Amino acid sequence: MTMTMDLKENNPCDYYDMLRGMIEEAERRAINRHKYYMSMEQGEDVGFETAARDWFQNYAKAWHENRMQKMLQMQREEISRYKWIESERARQDLGRSAVEEWVHKHAADWRVNWEASNLDDEDV
Repeated sequence: MTMTMDLKENNPCDYYDMLRGMIEEAERRAINRHKYYMSMEQGEDVGFETAARDWFQNYAKAWHENRMQKMLQMQREEISRYKWIESERARQDLGRSAVEEWVHKHAADWRVNWEASNLDDEDV
């Protein structure tokens, strides 16, 4: 069992705090990008608070929806790969049992790794 899975099973609050921190970091970076473009558009530094207020009012909902959509699509692809590989090894279609196995064994670590590797995605 991996450290992330241990953390999730032994102390779910710490696991979700870690994920929340990663999402907040991704938001902060998105706000800083927004601040850059707002400042360029207005010809002066608009400040982080002004950019954050504008971002949360006008862009945050779509950003979160797009990010979740991208994460779920990539997760489905990863689960499909796992199911295919495990079914090939077993020489039969494992179906739902392979999906459930992936969720139990790999989902928590996959989510943490995905969040860590997608902190700066502009297209999210």
